[in-house]
Amino acid sequence: MWLMHAKACKDKKQKESLLSPKGETIMKIKRILAVMLAGAMMLSMAACGGESKEESAAQPSAEQKTIDGNVLDAEQYFNGYIGSEPTTLDSVVGNDQYSGSVLTNTMEPLTRLAEKDGKNIREGAGAESWESNEDGTVWTFHLRDNNWSDGQPVKAQDYVYSIVRTLTPETGSPNSYLITCVKNANAVLAGEMDPSELGVKAIDDKTVEFTLEQPTPYFLSLTDTRVMMPQRQDIVEQYGESYGAEASNLVYNGPFKLESWMHNSELVLVKNDQYWDKDNVNLQTINYKIMTDENTIFNSFTNGSIDSCGCGTPEWMEKFKAMDNVEYLHYVSPAIRYNFYNTKDELFQNANIRNAFTLALDREDIVNTIYFGTMSPAYSWVPDGVSTGEQGIYRAQVEEPLKAMYETADPKELLLKGMEELGLGSDPSTLEVTFSLGGVDQWMKNYGEYYQQTFKNVLGVNVVLDFNEWGTFQQKVTSGEYQMGYMQWSIDYNDPYAMLSIMHSSSEKSNVGTGWTNEEYDKLLEQAAVEMDEAKRVELYKQAEELLFQEGPLCPVVCTAANTFRYTYIKNSNTMPFTSTGLKYTYVSGRDA
Repeated sequence: MWLMHAKACKDKKQKESLLSPKGETIMKIKRILAVMLAGAMMLSMAACGGESKEESAAQPSAEQKTIDGNVLDAEQYFNGYIGSEPTTLDSVVGNDQYSGSVLTNTMEPLTRLAEKDGKNIREGAGAESWESNEDGTVWTFHLRDNNWSDGQPVKAQDYVYSIVRTLTPETGSPNSYLITCVKNANAVLAGEMDPSELGVKAIDDKTVEFTLEQPTPYFLSLTDTRVMMPQRQDIVEQYGESYGAEASNLVYNGPFKLESWMHNSELVLVKNDQYWDKDNVNLQTINYKIMTDENTIFNSFTNGSIDSCGCGTPEWMEKFKAMDNVEYLHYVSPAIRYNFYNTKDELFQNANIRNAFTLALDREDIVNTIYFGTMSPAYSWVPDGVSTGEQGIYRAQVEEPLKAMYETADPKELLLKGMEELGLGSDPSTLEVTFSLGGVDQWMKNYGEYYQQTFKNVLGVNVVLDFNEWGTFQQKVTSGEYQMGYMQWSIDYNDPYAMLSIMHSSSEKSNVGTGWTNEEYDKLLEQAAVEMDEAKRVELYKQAEELLFQEGPLCPVVCTAANTFRYTYIKNSNTMPFTSTGLKYTYVSGRDA
């Protein structure tokens, strides 16, 4: 998933020069960054109002609801924020975080991952039960009774329609790579078979059956993602290209429904009274303001206009930590912030030049200077915290590939070698590289200037910064009209394949857009996708990841961490990566206490 436009925010021999950079420019950038740092963009929730202190102190009446001993406020609502306008709420066509935040709350996939006793537990959602045949090639999901927000029953055909639409090549879904394990999916995407031949069908109104190409170890992990959210064919066809562009041209089958969408300003969600589990949904309203300026966000949190915010700026963090009714949550997110290169570009077609820019960065300095220790350096594509199964965390089993490269390669030498191979002479100052970023706020500008100065100091290259609104940036990447870009990617499910597969030739263009393809890489992933022996699967992942860094189309910078502050009257709010229940179980108790 494209987590952020890049509020979006994406050696060894260079370490001393980067830790103690020369020149007034870089020092100025560091000083500015020290006060302008934007924390990891987190969804927040909250509001104002509620019962009086006298009322909240009283004993609960028979009508008042309690959960875990907490008396729920009479008014249940959150005011929160998202960092940009969603591109679309069409779950098949969109894949950015902003739309994902809304869809998680308004749509019901087949299953969800809930939190219980510090663990993620898979629970029934659209499906109340499921089973597979002995070898795991056929999965059957039995739907529960549920209605769309307009009162019509949710049917198996709605789930099938969405999946078939995702895998129909004319749709151009960026999410199709997630479910190529479905029988005939690759042939359909290649235009070699009709979508009617896909291995997914409605046995009846309440039964969805998947037939897979081969046993797929991660298949069940897909069932709580956006590719398993249903769509109504009549609604999609009624609105055509405008489907998902307004609150009024969708129907919803999740805990909430979108009541209004004031573009570039606010989205308002209300409880869906047609939802099958509405009795366990306590919030009545969720207000998502679209907010991009960090000082506006932090001031809104301070005055109680929002109830949760992400923050990595030391001054604000200390202020929030000193507040009596605020708690601080820190945990690793399954996401990488990274730079990436257009491998079709005249300069970045060369792997040595790509790797020169990747190794020019001192990630420890970036963590300390830009993120004040709230993130961790990334020397791999698969982020921290991702598991392979019984053997545990992948990164504990496989060394990060970039660390070995830092031991054996010098970025300046790689650059000069690449220039020689391209016939560009031996003077790096003759090179001008455009670095495109998906943001126009002051923090993004300071962030870009840090990189601009770093590449000048380490490589002697002139970098021109290109700042764009997120939509414009995304269009440039999709059309290949860039040289070097910056984004963040968060994986959809807990397996290294989820991260590695976006660089497969069948999905790379619609997800990252580097133009890089490699047959050997594709083969390694295709083997891993069906390898049921975990140890063998991990070895295939390792080989694929090493190959990815030899070729160097990507430059991971930091592993993202959540640094979240929230008011203590927010209860049952998710705190773990991969949890996919959204705000379904969240409630408010003691807002005015």
